[in-house]
Amino acid sequence: MTHPLFTFAVIADTHTRPAAGDESSPWAVNRLANGRARYVVERVRRMSPAFTIHLGDVVHPVPVLPSYAPAAEAALAIMGRLDGPVSYIPGNHDVGDKPFPAMPAARVSEEGLALYRRYFGAPHASFDHRECHFVLINSPVLNSGLPAEAEQRPWLEADLAASAGRRIFLFTHYPPYVAEPDEPSNYDNIDEPARGWLLDLVERHRVEALFAGHVHSFFYHRHAATDCYLLPATSFFRQDYAELFRVEAADQHGRNDAGKLGFFTVDVYPQGHVARCWRTAGRTLEPGETLPAEPPRVDTLHPRQRARAPLGVHLRHPWAELTDLPYNGPMDEFHRKRARNDYTLLALWELGVRRLRVPVSDLLDARVRGRMQALAGMGHEFTVFVFGMPDGAVLEALADHRDLVARFETVIPWADAPAVIAPLAALRARTGLPVQLSKMETSAEKKTEGSKFAHFVSYGFRTAETALVDAFLVRQGAREAVDAFVFRSGLDGRPWDDVAAVGRWSAAAATGAVVNVRLASDNPAQYAADDAAVADRVAEALAAAHGNAPVEVFLDTFMDLDRGYFPRHGLFDRRFNPRPASFVYRHLQGILGVVAGEVRCGEARDCGGGRRLYPLETAASPMALLTGAGPAPDPPTLAGWSTPDARVVDLVEGRESAGGAGPWLIRGRASGVPRHPGSSRTP
Repeated sequence: MTHPLFTFAVIADTHTRPAAGDESSPWAVNRLANGRARYVVERVRRMSPAFTIHLGDVVHPVPVLPSYAPAAEAALAIMGRLDGPVSYIPGNHDVGDKPFPAMPAARVSEEGLALYRRYFGAPHASFDHRECHFVLINSPVLNSGLPAEAEQRPWLEADLAASAGRRIFLFTHYPPYVAEPDEPSNYDNIDEPARGWLLDLVERHRVEALFAGHVHSFFYHRHAATDCYLLPATSFFRQDYAELFRVEAADQHGRNDAGKLGFFTVDVYPQGHVARCWRTAGRTLEPGETLPAEPPRVDTLHPRQRARAPLGVHLRHPWAELTDLPYNGPMDEFHRKRARNDYTLLALWELGVRRLRVPVSDLLDARVRGRMQALAGMGHEFTVFVFGMPDGAVLEALADHRDLVARFETVIPWADAPAVIAPLAALRARTGLPVQLSKMETSAEKKTEGSKFAHFVSYGFRTAETALVDAFLVRQGAREAVDAFVFRSGLDGRPWDDVAAVGRWSAAAATGAVVNVRLASDNPAQYAADDAAVADRVAEALAAAHGNAPVEVFLDTFMDLDRGYFPRHGLFDRRFNPRPASFVYRHLQGILGVVAGEVRCGEARDCGGGRRLYPLETAASPMALLTGAGPAPDPPTLAGWSTPDARVVDLVEGRESAGGAGPWLIRGRASGVPRHPGSSRTP
């Protein structure tokens, strides 16, 4: 993608209260809503979008309360700080709940709508911007039988018909559905028959993207040709959705899970768009307080931008399962609600990860396969693996869904290697897929000392085992059967050295190679939980992946495994809130992913004090990755680094370092940190 045509912002569920406070919520976190809204508004203002759309629940007090009017005034004062146009649509707190018998508050009414109009304007509207059409609907009124619904229905049909063939973006407070188009009515969706009517319009007019609020949580659907984004709130996380995370609830029983708060910007390109979530971590800005000026940060990339992204991740945790939530009022007291944890997707998009490794069971499950289809449309590429030789069902699935699988990997006991040549050649011919071969390793193969023993199963050749592969490659038909061989870099090794060694072997052997970088110890009882060490290892792996093309490199694993065997930290914790390594990945990928030409790895060297320097050669300027503990260094003092105008980028913060904890990228160019074309955003 080139420069965007324009960028707009989307904010949801600010739940503003009167400036003097009120009693419309018993939750302490609600007292932070106004400060959090101010912070978001100031962040958006500095991004200078073409316009901003608020998806509703602008205020927290419902229309029947006397605190509604002062809450609306407070909201308008906060939102009034934005420089560009702001459009609002009504949420259930703004006009009343949808007409469903089990809803906890008073229904939408003409009185509530009149109050909304007084402060926020028309409850439905449309406008054009740069050849795109934007449609804002009043979703609480659907199925109500009110005159407002009778007015909106023909208006929407005519408006969409008049925009046939144009790019259309649709905005609603209630999403049509949370998990599945045919799900039963619940607190969070649009009920039938209006749901079917609206989805029919979305499909018929090929709406490019739909944005919804209300759920205070991130969900993504690909509905026919439409990207559907359900947005997080700026104010608080809905604690019923805390059940999606297999870990104890965050503050206030999940309601104050600040890592789940944020807003969206949408870059619109000549073809397609990129929707980004900017997490706010619950930061606030109080009246009269000024958001400090920040130096430019490294821009981050999205999988849809098709930048160079050679470092993939293992998705060990279920990433597409549906969870039945407990029935537990006041929202859903009389039925179960089903939802899918889509924070895996959000995290992948935040980092710009494209390559994903999943078991073949994901491909065989029709529901998960549908999610693979949705992610493929976002630019993701799947390596699908299986233990042993695939059976008929797997072969059929690989052949039928070739469009979803970029590479196929089989893991075998190495004693079986001669017997797999013919079957793999047949698989390769039938499916057209690149085939990767991996060696299984178990504790049975390890030397023991006395009675010491630990159960161990892993995969991939060690870098010292290339002779095994060389012996395999001289067998008849081996090269025609296998495209690449899978290695692993253990926690006791260095990804920089291991990836380079595999790359040299791969070039000499004239075959492909994959390296899995483990974040876990070989000891199944050791908890690898040093976040600084993980961040250094991720930085080293990503730089090595960029500098050793065409070797494929994967991180194992993406999210923490904090129970069971081989516990370790990943890039995100069990609530999918970011760890330092995630920032290192996104910022280093943001720099290296847009470097023109080849990136080459130089010879690593120790710099003393536990630091290690990894030179990177690029056409634009010299770079070096620096890992290890301590304050930000003075580049000219580093061994082998003599560029006098060097700049140090703190990869956790994503900006020129003022003394952060590292790791760092050192650039030998006086102009400092490169920015992604046209960017003025700060994460």
